[in-house]
Amino acid sequence: MSFVQAYSRWRGVSIVIPSDIVRYVYMATATVVMLGLLREVFVYQVGTETVLRDLRHFALDAERNLGAWYSSALMVLIAACAIVNWHKDRVRDGLVSYSWVFIAVVFFLLSIDETVGFHETVDVPLRDHFELTGIFYNPWIFFGAAFVAGFVALLVPFLFDLPRHIATLFVISGAIYVGGALGLEPLDALFESRYGAGSLLQTISTSIEEAMEMLGLTLFLHANFIFMAEARTTMLVRR
Repeated sequence: MSFVQAYSRWRGVSIVIPSDIVRYVYMATATVVMLGLLREVFVYQVGTETVLRDLRHFALDAERNLGAWYSSALMVLIAACAIVNWHKDRVRDGLVSYSWVFIAVVFFLLSIDETVGFHETVDVPLRDHFELTGIFYNPWIFFGAAFVAGFVALLVPFLFDLPRHIATLFVISGAIYVGGALGLEPLDALFESRYGAGSLLQTISTSIEEAMEMLGLTLFLHANFIFMAEARTTMLVRR
């Protein structure tokens, strides 16, 4: 087993992180997705009139369940890694270095939203006011698209300053996550508007969407671990 190691001028207790721990993160991601898919198959084949009910806690498209908690946990881990990376990388140009802090704050706030679902509170008022249907049935995507555009624009200098392979992983993981969260959302909204929530097509679309989000987060966390390993980063517990 290899480790993320480093040295520090501060006195403290060094905590080394197994660099291959990311394998277990990928396994955990696959497990959560598979449980969600099995839940959908079970409900579709057996129904909800059983002692197990609808197994809501394993549903991929719901709040206060395993999938939402896991995605939120990944976001918190990414935020923590970003803070550690900023601590190591702050010798660079100030604005570029503080991009790590920006990433940490954004992912921490996203972790809260993933659990609470603030972004979805705008759907019903806007949907009713503008009588939205079809691909615009979930209007929060307009705000989400604007947020993503601003987020990416602010991080462009940071990405060019990173090692190319790290920047590439960041871009790929972000594309996977946004492709799921925003790219498939109009299709999901269309199926929900036309066939109703819980329809087969809407369930398939949502399952793919949530799986892409988790995969994107996992890959982004992986990229952070690679940066930590190559920067010879350590975390310390002060005595």
